[in-house]
Amino acid sequence: MKVLVLGCRGWGRVHLSALSKLDVELEVYSRSKEAVQECASQFEAKATYTDLNDALRSNAEVADIVLPHDLHMPVAVKAMEMGKHVTVEKPMATTMEEAERMISTSKATGRKLMVTEQFHFDPSVRRVKELIEQGTIGKVHTIIVRSQSRWSGTDWRRKRTQMGGGALIDGGVHFVDTLLQFGGQYEEVKAYVHNGAGAIEGEDTTLAIFQFQGGAHGFLFYSWAYPNPPLLPRFEVVGDGGSIVDDVWDRPKGRMAPYGPILVNGRREEIEDEDLYQLIFSQFLKAIQEDSEVPFSPHEAAYDLKATLDIYSSGLK
Repeated sequence: MKVLVLGCRGWGRVHLSALSKLDVELEVYSRSKEAVQECASQFEAKATYTDLNDALRSNAEVADIVLPHDLHMPVAVKAMEMGKHVTVEKPMATTMEEAERMISTSKATGRKLMVTEQFHFDPSVRRVKELIEQGTIGKVHTIIVRSQSRWSGTDWRRKRTQMGGGALIDGGVHFVDTLLQFGGQYEEVKAYVHNGAGAIEGEDTTLAIFQFQGGAHGFLFYSWAYPNPPLLPRFEVVGDGGSIVDDVWDRPKGRMAPYGPILVNGRREEIEDEDLYQLIFSQFLKAIQEDSEVPFSPHEAAYDLKATLDIYSSGLK
């Protein structure tokens, strides 16, 4: 199977690295002739493109979109209309209207569509969900998800129009997905968003409170404006009979998965590491071959986007 990777800088290289370990033939696009040649050499791509329209006219069965957020919808729609199955980096799109058009195009063309949200596949998240469902910590009443760092954004990530917002819709959507996986459907969200460091056009700091249908409350803190951040767990799930905490204090070096071991009622539980991008692409290709459902539904990805946009719309500034 041929896979066309659209974008080969930054995360595009991560995608190429994972795909190069699978039984696929790679093609690669970048506006930069130097970048595309370097990627083609490193990952043994069989074809290269510096013009996006030329790339989309290739006979590759899959288009993997690793482009600025504002290009996700138009490129995905065009690729599907030209007969390609599509994977796209998070966020799915910049508006719900865009996400809905992507889903409707997938349905109309019969092409598979999936967002490569690696946090959704994280083995620690899967284990925490199992423990919640088993009642290990009783009835969940509080979920805390956080990430704080000092990052100014680079290139297009400084621009609100290409981002569709700021830090939250870029890196924060990962943690929104984690919060929703633990909490489920939400009824209400209230938020505060602001720009603290002033290095990007959009917001760089968000505090949001979710009320979930099951009665729990979720707290999300995400910031790119936090110098020298302390070492804190990135998630905590608290029930009336116990707690589950991300054991960030003893995270093995070189771990590929975003999260690591967990503390279940104070006791450490090891979680096996996985190359999540390799897992994502192998499962997506299998869904194409078997004509089965993709492992991360575009409707779920759209719900992550909805929650992110609800934070923006409810956020005080």
